[in-house]
Amino acid sequence: MGEKMKKATKESLIARAQAKKANEIKYIEYDCKAIGETLMIKKLPITRIADIMDMTEEDSLRANMELNAELIYASVPLFHDKELQEAYDCKEPTEIVMKVLDDDLGEMNRICNRILDMYGLADTVEDIKN
Repeated sequence: MGEKMKKATKESLIARAQAKKANEIKYIEYDCKAIGETLMIKKLPITRIADIMDMTEEDSLRANMELNAELIYASVPLFHDKELQEAYDCKEPTEIVMKVLDDDLGEMNRICNRILDMYGLADTVEDIKN
């Protein structure tokens, strides 16, 4: 068996809530091989992630690609920049993801896995896909 966990107390849960508030906006760095630069990924509310993951019931490559683009777009604040979108001739805001990443689906999957890992979901999504 694993380690024995401590019993939860009101004090420990209050301390946890206070620590969580102190780190409310969380960012992680992602070293993106496709562009040779580091992207900042923002941790979104879990309800937003759930909404994005529920956007499609299709199991096609195109549907997965669009879902990944939406997830990355929502999580990378830099991609919301209108000037950047104009520089890449984007008709839709989420097009910036594919254009910046040079249509690299592997890199998109790696970024998505990193995003989902922030929520403990990366392995779960892989299990569902398999």
